[in-house]
Amino acid sequence: MHIETKIKNFEKMGIGLFIHWGLYSKFSQGEWSQNILKIKNYQSAFQEFKPIEKNITDLVKLAKKAGFKYIVLTAKHHDGFYLFDTKGINSFDCVHTPFKKDIIKIFTDECHKQGIAPFIYYATYDWNNTKYHENFSEYLIELRKLIRLICTNYGQIGGFWFDGNWNKPQANWQEETLYQEIRELQPQAIIINNTGLERQGQSEGKKVDVITFERGNPKIVHHVQDNRYLAAETSLTLNKHWGNAKNDLNYISAKQLIEQICHTRKVGANLLINVGPEFDGSLNVHCQSLLEIVSHWMKINHEAIYGTANYEYPTYPSTSNIHDFIKGRYLFVDNLGNIGNSNVILGGEKARQLVFNNWPNNQKISHIVWLDNNKKLSFKQNYTQKSLEISADGFEYGTNLIERVAKIYYK
Repeated sequence: MHIETKIKNFEKMGIGLFIHWGLYSKFSQGEWSQNILKIKNYQSAFQEFKPIEKNITDLVKLAKKAGFKYIVLTAKHHDGFYLFDTKGINSFDCVHTPFKKDIIKIFTDECHKQGIAPFIYYATYDWNNTKYHENFSEYLIELRKLIRLICTNYGQIGGFWFDGNWNKPQANWQEETLYQEIRELQPQAIIINNTGLERQGQSEGKKVDVITFERGNPKIVHHVQDNRYLAAETSLTLNKHWGNAKNDLNYISAKQLIEQICHTRKVGANLLINVGPEFDGSLNVHCQSLLEIVSHWMKINHEAIYGTANYEYPTYPSTSNIHDFIKGRYLFVDNLGNIGNSNVILGGEKARQLVFNNWPNNQKISHIVWLDNNKKLSFKQNYTQKSLEISADGFEYGTNLIERVAKIYYK
């Protein structure tokens, strides 16, 4: 089946950074706080919105350092506040705040400078716009005007990430008209429309480029739907809210995050990792630290994350709690310990014998090496039984990267 070049390029990106940031960040109670908590002074944030511009550019630089290939920024969330100059279409935008500047302009300029693809999140469900509730056809006309502004004022856009059609599932959203305009103005832009928590991994027959798994962890991805090949993207946030929430301390661990990156790539999807900056655009220490860990891990293993194939094979014996999988020319192994000395108090991790049945490639393997120390692994390749057995030793003392990656070289 033919796969569009832009979809192939999107799949090679591997991981992206999601940024939920807007007026709700002031109250630090999550991105839905206006709707759920009925905050009475919500509009006061509009009069106080004056972030530090350097914080915006620093977010892009941090994403670059951590190995993210694209960034999705909330140009408008459901509260209806725009992080770009709407050119008079709506006065509820950042240029009418004390900040006065166009944040999407700052963001896209820095992305282009850093070589990262800027993606635009745009909430189609709107709590603030009366047209959404009273004159939906007019609302859609206005929506398309605003998307045209983004398509024409900020250089090349990597993609559009729409979210909210699930609020009016029976409505005629006129997606084809919107998508056609995007494809005429930004032909290389990826189009994503989040299907929400209830319809993960379903294209719903629309001409999008990507199927979504919001907070998802799929075991398998059905890429071919409606006679088209679609890329896939899972998304996660580092605690239980997408927007800034200071009293949400339920952050995932570094182990969970690294394992999720590897698992998502295993099943053939990109992973979108979300942060919720403070009102001034800065990141709290928790988000900062987790992204720094991603940066450290990616420096060592980045080549295994970008542009890999998607194959999964069981390991034996079945009693092993190691989860291993093949991705093109790479082998990922988790739950390895550290090599200590002969004294069990200091570890004494022994090598694990792992067998991969139904090995996909009969090409003769030359050698296999760990990416973290370039040490060779011993292995046996059985062509008759189509299997590969490797001896996976633990991490060297002083190192534990959670997921260990080996590179396979063929003769």
